[in-house]
Formats: sequence, C-alpha cells, structure tokens
Amino acid sequence: MTGLARHCLIAVYPAHFPTTPTWAEGPLVLRHRSMSSTAAARSDYYRAKAARILYGTPGAPRRWHDAARKRIGDIEILGVEALRMDEGHGLIAVHLRCLHSTPIELLRSLAGRRDAAPMPFDPQTLVDGQAKVEPGTRPYTVSFATHGKGGLPRLYRSVRYRRWPVAGQWLWSLASRTSLADYPPDPKNLEPADSDIIRLSVDWQAIVLRDGTAVIGLRPDQGHQDPFFGYAAVYVRSIYLDAVLLGLLQDQALTALEERMMAALDSSMAATMAALERDVSSFRHQLWAQHLTPHGVPNRLLSAYQREHALRERFDQVLTEISDFNRLARDDENRSVNATVVVFTLLTVPVGIALALLQVLETDDLWLIVTVSLACLLLTALLLRTRSARLAIRALRRRLTQ
Repeated sequence: MTGLARHCLIAVYPAHFPTTPTWAEGPLVLRHRSMSSTAAARSDYYRAKAARILYGTPGAPRRWHDAARKRIGDIEILGVEALRMDEGHGLIAVHLRCLHSTPIELLRSLAGRRDAAPMPFDPQTLVDGQAKVEPGTRPYTVSFATHGKGGLPRLYRSVRYRRWPVAGQWLWSLASRTSLADYPPDPKNLEPADSDIIRLSVDWQAIVLRDGTAVIGLRPDQGHQDPFFGYAAVYVRSIYLDAVLLGLLQDQALTALEERMMAALDSSMAATMAALERDVSSFRHQLWAQHLTPHGVPNRLLSAYQREHALRERFDQVLTEISDFNRLARDDENRSVNATVVVFTLLTVPVGIALALLQVLETDDLWLIVTVSLACLLLTALLLRTRSARLAIRALRRRLTQ
C-alpha cells in the first residue's frame, strides 16, 4: 500500500485558555525502552530560558496533557497537549495517526485542500472544555514517517519528475500538505531545495515549511527491533516538536505586537507607545530565542521556522518602527517646547519694553501711559503676525488638541 512502516502526525492549533487546564501537569510523556520524555528530562535538554517557556516552573506550570487514546473513524488520537502562556493564549497539540489511509490524505484534509475529505475530527471536542479553538482554524502540522523494506512509493510518477528523489517528494508533500492535484511543482525548480533540507543524520532528514514540518527515514525501518527509529519517533513528538511550538509562540506574539503597533501609530499616544515598548522588551527577554540548546537539531528547526515566517525581519521592523516613532515624538516635543518659548517671548518682550520705558520716563501722565500701552499691544500684534509666530501658535494648538 503506502510502504510506510510507522508514522505520526501532530496538529497544532492556536487556542485561548479561559482558565488553567485541569489535565495532568507537564508535557505528554513518551517512552521507548529506557528513554522517557518527562518535563524534567526535556528541561535538562533545553537551556533554562527555553525550558521555562515550554514547561514553566514547578510552582507555575505552562504545560498540561491528556494521554487518553481515542479512535475517531480511521484516526487514532494518541494524546493531546496544552501549552498556556501567562496571558491566557497558547497552543493545543493533537498527536494522531492514520489506521488505514495515508497520512498525506489526512494532511490535505487538515489543510482544507480542494476535493479533500472533510476534517475527520473537531479539535474543540478533543480539548474537553479546557481551551477555546476558533472554528475553521487550520493547524500547523509536524509529520514523521519511515518505510519498510520495499521503500517509499513515488508520489509524482510523471516522467518530468523522474529526477526528483523519492525522499524529496515525501518531504515536500508531508510538509506542504499537498498532492499533485493541489500543486504540480515546476520540474525545473523542484522542492525542497538541497539547502532547505535539514540533514539530521544518515538515517533521516527534515524540512520546515510555512504550514508544516516533515521528518522522514531514509533507510528501511525494522519495526520494534529497529535500533534507532523508535527513539526518533519520541524525539519528533517531544523535543523537536517543542522547538516548533516555540516558533509558533514567537509568531503569535509578533503578530500581536504588529497589531498593537498599528493601533499605537493610529492613536499617536505616547502612553500607548510606552506600553508597546514594555511589550517588546518583555517579548525580547521572555520569548525571543534563537539558540535553545547546546544540541543542534532544535536550533536548526527553530531557525528554519523563523526563516519561513520572516520572524527576524518582522521583529527588526517592529523595532525600527518604534525607533522612528520615538524620534518623531521627540522632534514633536522639541517643536512644542520651542513654540512655547517663542509665544512666551513675543508676549512678554513688548510688555517688558513698555514697563522699562515708563519707568525711565517716571511719569504719571495718563495719556502717555495709554499711548505706551497701545504701542505695546500694536507691537505684540505685529510680532504675532510674523511667520515664526504663526508656526509656533499652530504647533501649540495641534499639541493641545491631541
């Protein structure tokens, strides 16, 4: 049939958590022989900053799981995980596999491709009221597959794709969640490009695209007796998935920052921009990371995700816009101060001259006092009609009406 020996999929949905989940604390625990993917084991693998984001602390956890297995039609649910941030937003990760159909058909359904079968499950029913998943949300997917002795079948059998390696075809289809009917690739520009493939070892490869990550085995899987692929499946569903989850959280937070940036620019309120600067500082210190662990693979997966979603460029753009806004705000503040000084000077200098003149004359003549006062008012009026005075008054009026 498909030639697959083992496979699993993880569908990751953005979610909102009204309250703290009541599931078991910690990530989904996976085991293979002597290895166990507990929160403690994963925390030792990652640096403290990344571990704090992904798992929380003993007194303030951020991860919960439901390990109950369920069968929905041709789908077996292997477990559900929740990752909740302090603000109440987060992610739901559904671990699943196909019992009879191919994973590519399931991925096409999850992606909502044309002529694909309807979604086989509703993620909202799987979370059991622990979170709110928006209807119609398309998940980000992480896929893992190995093949038996017969090898993987060619997905694109046309002669024009004869130069396309079978491994590349499966990586592309699993990560892009497409088939030939959805997107016939250009034979002159076959993907994934060699530079996009993450070569994990001689046994397996990975690729990270905009909507999905795929990992495939390159040699025959020997089943339960295989010396490596059992561990590989645990890696994909635990520490490698966690690297992708961190990228998704960064994407969520950057999108929120961009939305708040637009609101701040529209309102032109210094207080709003100050709050946004605090949010950016919090994002930089809490979520923004590029080096998760001394071990290389999660770093490469996160870097690939950031590259696909232009996270670094978007973050630099947010910083640039804040810097530009602050510069404009400072310039506006300087103009307001200068305008205030100009208006104050124009109003007080003629009065000072008039008072000094009357003091020198030492007179009590009412007509002379009135004449000097009128001359003072006339001089003030003439000064206020100059271009510099008009600009200063306009700047003050604009400042006061903001």
